[in-house]
Amino acid sequence: MGGRLASVSASDPLAGFSAPTRAWFTAAFPEPTPAQAGAWAAVRAGGSALVVAPTGSGKTLAAFLWSLDELGRTGPPAEPERRCRVLYVSPLKALAVDVARNLRAPLAGIQAAATRLGLEVPEVKVAMRTGDTPAAERRAFGRTPPDILITTPESLFLVLTSQAREALRGVETVIVDEVHAVASTKRGAHLALSLERLDALLETPARRIGLSATVRPVEEVARFLGGARPVTVVRPPADKTLRVDVVVPVPDMTEPGDPVGVAGLAGLADPDEGPPAAVATRPSIWPAVEARVLDLIEAHTSTIVFANSRRLAERLCARLNELRAERLLAAEAASVERGAGRVDLDDLLAPGAPRFTPAEMMGAAGLAQPPPAFAEIARAHHGSVSREQRLLIEEDLKAGRLAAVVATSSLELGIDMGAVDLVVQISAPPSVAAGMQRVGRAGHQVGASSRGVVLPSHRGDLLECAVVAERMRDGEIEQAHYPRNPLDVLAQQIVAMTAVDTWGVDELGALIRRAAPFATLPASAFDATLDMLAGRYPSDAFAELRPRIVWDRAAGTVSGRPGAQRLAVTSGGTIPDRGLFGVFLVGEKASRVGELDEEMVYESRTGDVILLGSSSWRIEEITPNRVVVTPAPGRPGHGAACPAASR
Repeated sequence: MGGRLASVSASDPLAGFSAPTRAWFTAAFPEPTPAQAGAWAAVRAGGSALVVAPTGSGKTLAAFLWSLDELGRTGPPAEPERRCRVLYVSPLKALAVDVARNLRAPLAGIQAAATRLGLEVPEVKVAMRTGDTPAAERRAFGRTPPDILITTPESLFLVLTSQAREALRGVETVIVDEVHAVASTKRGAHLALSLERLDALLETPARRIGLSATVRPVEEVARFLGGARPVTVVRPPADKTLRVDVVVPVPDMTEPGDPVGVAGLAGLADPDEGPPAAVATRPSIWPAVEARVLDLIEAHTSTIVFANSRRLAERLCARLNELRAERLLAAEAASVERGAGRVDLDDLLAPGAPRFTPAEMMGAAGLAQPPPAFAEIARAHHGSVSREQRLLIEEDLKAGRLAAVVATSSLELGIDMGAVDLVVQISAPPSVAAGMQRVGRAGHQVGASSRGVVLPSHRGDLLECAVVAERMRDGEIEQAHYPRNPLDVLAQQIVAMTAVDTWGVDELGALIRRAAPFATLPASAFDATLDMLAGRYPSDAFAELRPRIVWDRAAGTVSGRPGAQRLAVTSGGTIPDRGLFGVFLVGEKASRVGELDEEMVYESRTGDVILLGSSSWRIEEITPNRVVVTPAPGRPGHGAACPAASR
């Protein structure tokens, strides 16, 4: 980008940026946040950085703005294959999509500012590479790389294990978002080796910027991020306010009261799993939970309700929409009755007043009348809902067209959900860190406070909710420790590396030990892994296993056998394969409704009604790879993410 660079000043965090970037930022924001100032100072010094700051601290710009400014100042390189200079790695595909969308504003703003200043601005191209990326776009990446590539750990592994890795030789900056989500898992160890493989392609190792809202101990995660290199920790004092309340929806949890409502949320053997399909037959807390959640949704502009399972998310979402329809129908009926002077609206809506279902609304001739078409107040959001539907739900919530979303961990990480002003957690969250991430979805702006309400589902859950809420307020999250020497991950990466290049054994071992999870890898374990992959097994019981690499002990090299690359790219990653079946409407191949787990499909039969995306669907056909359905509005169904509770 044209323009003069201002002299670097410690008192002005924007001093190192070009004039267009400074002009845009000062017009869009009052001042940089402490997280942004600290990150820019660390990157300006040429080192790697771990930015730990609460949700809504501007971490996206803290990581990206310096790189965007550099891309604009320098323009594309002379060699087109080295154009990709910024790599963003996200643990969630949805988060990757969100970041790609959020980069449009600064890119357009900087370009507009440069135009006003009379400067020429090169175009900055952004592309995505995830499991949802069409094949044509994946091939285009190898031919015409973008300036910024947004990807996931698994997709990065696939790129590094293919000819497309040549398009990564110009990378200068790697941004790892929500680093805490992967650091303590084998998925993180897998990513750490992928980052070292990337550095091996480059003339100069790329600087790494890690982003996290919740992490402890910071030093452990910094070692994971940097490997053998030092990392500057940017952790400004947190000024984010978390308001977390534990609300018991009944006066006495030992006597929750009789179940009310339509096919209420009671009677389930496991209280954390939420409502069953059948009408409740014993006292339950769920009717009070559902009513309180709906009250909270109606009292706020935009709400995210978090559930700990897909089944609970589906059932609770369906029940909220039913209860909302009941209230609107009751209010409509009361309006008619009040006009005749026979009943008072306040009496009708008082606690214990009868609730009407659509089937109970009778016409003058004694025939059931169809209920009015009430808009849904909530939609379900989880991994079994199709990508297209998830994007629509997210956009509707951001735009204010949808009052609430009932979600699982699919909305837990740093997705920008706009003006969400309340988060409701059903039962205790899986961990303190997860609870802080979830409550942080509310007030997701700089300086805004985040409010959350936790509703326990049974007496045993109440104590856990109280402890977790107290630790959330105090910021006492669980400690994260990255796994040491996971040999299954090591074997997978060795097969991938040798499938595309021949490596010296010493060189291979040095690269592996630069990754923090393998820094203490013993030579005996390394040699034993190579022995196993080369077909040297401890007994004849393993003779049927095929060797995957060739270990030339005389030359001190290892290389892949035929078929090793295909094995690596088809079996890569550490996320278990759940065996998902696509769900499609009858006669419409392009109309994908969502996905069902293999176990759910095994337990289902033609004619069953399932819940998916807060809607009921009747199964018409089950094929070897898909489930064909038709809409079944108003029919009670089983949860879509687990086997049917009853037949």
